[in-house]
Amino acid sequence: MKKKIILIVLLVLIIAGLITFLLLNNNGNKDNKANDQGSSTQKEEKKEEESTVEWGDYDSNDITLDKSLKITEAGVYNLTGTIEDGYILIDTDGDVKLVLNNVNITNSNGPAILVTNANVLEIELAEDSKNYLTDGEVYSNDNADYDAVIYSKDDLILSGSGALDIKSKSYKGIVSKDTLIVNSGNYTIETEDDGINVNDIITINGGSIDIKTSGDGIHADGMIEINKGTFEIEAAEGIEATYIVINDGEIDIYGTDDGINASDKSEDYDIKIEINGGNITIKMAQGDTDGVDSNGDIIINGGYINVTGQSTFDYDGTGVINGGTVICNGQTISTLPNQFGGGQGTQQPGGGDMPQGNMPPDQGGMPSRGRY
Repeated sequence: MKKKIILIVLLVLIIAGLITFLLLNNNGNKDNKANDQGSSTQKEEKKEEESTVEWGDYDSNDITLDKSLKITEAGVYNLTGTIEDGYILIDTDGDVKLVLNNVNITNSNGPAILVTNANVLEIELAEDSKNYLTDGEVYSNDNADYDAVIYSKDDLILSGSGALDIKSKSYKGIVSKDTLIVNSGNYTIETEDDGINVNDIITINGGSIDIKTSGDGIHADGMIEINKGTFEIEAAEGIEATYIVINDGEIDIYGTDDGINASDKSEDYDIKIEINGGNITIKMAQGDTDGVDSNGDIIINGGYINVTGQSTFDYDGTGVINGGTVICNGQTISTLPNQFGGGQGTQQPGGGDMPQGNMPPDQGGMPSRGRY
């Protein structure tokens, strides 16, 4: 009898231990999930903090360009003039600001501006200035690791009120291997490869960006956040990243593959397109193309979105319209259509009975390739 009691007590203790372990493990998983969801925001805030520099504390240098320039000291460099066959090289552990005031740089062998090392590079376009950067059709062996007119291995900030014209016959327009922040400026980018390509985060807070490319218009492996600005993009894929957030802006896209595309390129972010505001017009070429394509979710909370194409929306996760105005091929909808039906569309409250599939284009048919 005594042995039975002992066995019962041991059994009860074992069961209680298992229950406690399962509860603790479940709570731990919840905490980890919450931490994962918060990591994207924390990472973005950290990057923005790292990319903020008080330039008044730095020495200012006035330089008239006539040949290649190598910068090895932190500071502010006010530049004017022309480099006919050369470039600006930045190699320093500190912060550097280039103020471009009617600068014209052509490099037949590689990038026009190359950052091999810096904490932060800011390029400011001086008021009323017109600046031109052009690279070579084929880079030399010394520049084989670089593939853009402006190439930075570190954080890059673009600002100012002037204009910058970037042209590349074979490569990308702007590359940052870390974070890019666009605060202002007027940019015209014509390239064979991507217009803008960033490894981590793009936060665009203003400016005017006009891109024509055979590659991606604006590409980030991690996150793209658009808070303001005017965009004219003609590209294979207009805007592409793992996580795309559009809060405001005037965005006009003509795409030959995807207009806006969220795909799995970084483990740091959920695969998602989130539209909270702005005026967005997307026109797609004929064929296997998608206006708004997500390998995860599409969440529309506001804004005006007008998509024309054979496939207007395509998503593998959830497609939700919580607010705003969404137009597919001329018809206002309240439930997102899904080209391949891989995800679940959700209707906004009070939306009424609206079409749930992709509607045929107007009588005029599909838009032709080219500017509209």
